[in-house]
Amino acid sequence: MIRRNQGTFLVASALVVLFLLAFALASVEGKLPVLALDLTEHLFGIVLAVFVFERMLAWREERRWLPAKDWLYLILLETIDDLLKELLPAAVPRGEVESDEKVAVYEVTGERIHVGQTVRYSPLRLLVSPGEKELQSHIAWYAGELGPSRYVDVAKKALTGARERIRETFGSSARLMEADITTMLIGFEQSAMAATRHLDSAADMREEKSEDSSHRDGGPSTRQGTREADYELAFVCSIIVESVIDSAMKPKAWLEDRRHTEEGRSPFRRLKASWGASKKRT
Repeated sequence: MIRRNQGTFLVASALVVLFLLAFALASVEGKLPVLALDLTEHLFGIVLAVFVFERMLAWREERRWLPAKDWLYLILLETIDDLLKELLPAAVPRGEVESDEKVAVYEVTGERIHVGQTVRYSPLRLLVSPGEKELQSHIAWYAGELGPSRYVDVAKKALTGARERIRETFGSSARLMEADITTMLIGFEQSAMAATRHLDSAADMREEKSEDSSHRDGGPSTRQGTREADYELAFVCSIIVESVIDSAMKPKAWLEDRRHTEEGRSPFRRLKASWGASKKRT
């Protein structure tokens, strides 16, 4: 810090000395107006180069990377939505009794983004907010339907896949990402990693409890102990997965807001427009 201040002081001193020397020479030769004009021209050139041209170049550079940034954010949003589809059921029975009437947990809605004739992405809207008791009960029901042990495997695989895609994004395109979404994704990635460990621990505890029950006695009591272990595992899974979903909703909301606010200049709007025009022609 001291060396940096000394360097700044030396540069400033040299500039002051040069200015005084130029002022003295111009005074001797009677060319103060010429000196003032030259200084004004140079000052104008410096201001123009620093505050105008530099900002124009930065703006052009930012515009040049907008399509890549928009595509990157779309991939991240798709990654989070794919994870939610794996962790959550699309619908659950209404009430505690099995019935034909279903309650939707999420829906795929909004405009679809087409690339050629392929639907690239369909936005997912979660109908039950994290923190509500209904979400945990829906997750527990889904885990019970799949089988708690199988649900743990599905959840771990989905979490690992999402983490790998996010890490690949960090490795290849981190410089395109803004600080806010980078921080959110780091928090989400850490939450997913912690959830994977907790799911492993919960599955191990379920196996230990089931083995203890089978070693003590057999018959109906063993089956009852296994059912209790499965119920506890499903309940623990609902708590763990709900916390992951809560951490995933923050970057998801940011990415969706970014996609909507910049849709006018995004290349995806042009893709959708061209797709709509081609459909009308056909």
